[in-house]
Formats: sequence, structure tokens, C-alpha cells
Amino acid sequence: MHWKFLLLLAPALLISAITSSCSADLDSASRAAIAASKPDIGDIVFTRIGGPIFTNVAVTTGSWTSHVGIIVDYRNGDWVVAESGIPVVRMTPLLKFIGRSVGHQFAIERLKVPPTREQKRQILRFAELELGKHYALGFSIQSRGTFCSKFVHDVVLDATGQSIGETETFSHLLHRNPNAPLWFWKAWFLGFIPWQRTTITPASELQSPLLAVVAQNHA
Repeated sequence: MHWKFLLLLAPALLISAITSSCSADLDSASRAAIAASKPDIGDIVFTRIGGPIFTNVAVTTGSWTSHVGIIVDYRNGDWVVAESGIPVVRMTPLLKFIGRSVGHQFAIERLKVPPTREQKRQILRFAELELGKHYALGFSIQSRGTFCSKFVHDVVLDATGQSIGETETFSHLLHRNPNAPLWFWKAWFLGFIPWQRTTITPASELQSPLLAVVAQNHA
């Protein structure tokens, strides 16, 4: 793929990522499932965001999910999800967060060792301090910025000492899945995939043995 084409393609992908998330009202069955799970601070919420970037995240990881956030508070009649989105970390009502998901697919998972009351307060404090932090478009776990799965991992680790998800290099991530779209990541990284860069994915957090599913609706 020619480098000039890559330079043109990457900004288009970024614009698409910013504009691809649209919200829709949840059906009664989804609302009932969410309510029955009795959401709480510290619950991890997985969704599937559309658009080329997040679609290819799901394909690359061989998972239905491409985005993740964490419940940090209850305000104005709804739980509040803290998420790292493009361009910055923000707070989103839970029903809106799930309503953006393709086909309203979601999973809510809970730490098997639940956070204490003080740890729940720390979860909110950490998230509030991260508000406005820019999105790390290079998906590096060492980045000064953040991205959805790094953000959730860091919140949980800071507040509870529990480490959810697995860190891995791009080399391992892209080569363990024969369907991984190398062409996309080559375009995203302007022709040079950072093979030894370490990252963490929503899929690895979804599969964490430290978490248990309390509600879900996905293919």
C-alpha cells in the first residue's frame, strides 16, 4: 500500500471513529436485563462500537466486543459509565452507553472480589481525575494518554489492586489471529506496525477470570 495513500486514509479513519457512535433507545428486554443485574460501582460494561477502527478491533481480537467502560457513580436516575473515547475520557449514562452499541450488544461483568465502599469511592476519584485525558491513538499501554481498555484496567488496578485483562505485543495480537486485518493496522500506523508495542484489549478483559457476567446480550 503506497505511503501517500496511507497518509490520506488515516485521517479519514479517525474522523469516522469520532462520528460513528450514535445512540438509540434500548428495548424493554435490554432494560429489564440491565435492571435485573442490579448495576453497581465497579461493574465493567462491554459494548460493540461501529466504524472501521472499532470494527477492526473486534475482528483483530476475534471477539464481539470493541469497547469497554466502568460504572463509577449514580446520578439523575441512571448509573454513570466512565469511558475513554475519542477524543477524551468522559462520563456517559449507562443506558446511553449501551444504546450506542451495535445491535445493543452488551455485557456487564462484576469483580468476583467486589470493591469495598472505600474502593468504590476511589474508582470515582480516579475516573474524575482522568476526565479530559486525550485518547492514545497508538494503543500503547505505556502511553501518557489512554484508551478504553487501558483506562478500565488502570481504574480497577488503582482502586482494588486487581489486574484485569492481559497485556500483549502487537506481534502476538496480530499473528495469533489469521483473520487479523494487517492492511488496516498498516494504514492506521502509516505503514509501520509497531510490532513490539504492548497493548491491552477489551476482549482480554471480557475473558478475565477475575470477572463474572451479571447481564449480557450479544451474538
